[in-house]
Amino acid sequence: MLKMTETLRQKQKKETRERILDAARHLMAGGRGLDSLGLREVAREAGLAATSLYNHFPDMEALGLALIDEACFRLRVAMSEGRRSMIEIGPRQAIQELVGRFGRFILSNEGEFRLLLQQRLGRSRRYRARIHGELQLLVDELAEDIRSVVAAQGRPAVPAEREAEAAVSLMFGLGVAMLDVSPARREELAANAVEQLAILALGGRRWARGERL
Repeated sequence: MLKMTETLRQKQKKETRERILDAARHLMAGGRGLDSLGLREVAREAGLAATSLYNHFPDMEALGLALIDEACFRLRVAMSEGRRSMIEIGPRQAIQELVGRFGRFILSNEGEFRLLLQQRLGRSRRYRARIHGELQLLVDELAEDIRSVVAAQGRPAVPAEREAEAAVSLMFGLGVAMLDVSPARREELAANAVEQLAILALGGRRWARGERL
């Protein structure tokens, strides 16, 4: 009985926490930034007493970090889908899949992507550090994929870390460009990104052969 009660409490605590995060996302959906929110306002939006919210998040920074963590986690999950297929389908199609996954993330999580963009250059050092750390994990995972594809093809090692860093930067730029445009324009931007990443990959091959500008 005690175990069931404890499990119920944990479930309720998790549900309340998600309710708070959803309330903050809803407030930001109209274009407001994280820095413009207050805990009491979020509590009202969630239909909770402020004291209840403080049990989950002691201050606004803690709530902001939780929102950033979830946004980064969803981005990494979206980009990791089908990672192992990169070796099987070849580099060109792998690039298309990579861009496609990123585009779908933007469509499904536009608010969270805007949050990452805002706070990546925002005033909070902790927010910036958290986003930087999460993006570095994304770079590391992509670099490992690049190494695996190159090894499977029996080609010389390429500067995978640099390629991955450039690819992530390129895709973030793609995400910015994809905001507030028509579906047709999004397709054009995605096609351009595929070509840019292909050029990047070809440059890595030539670099691996010792060619320099």
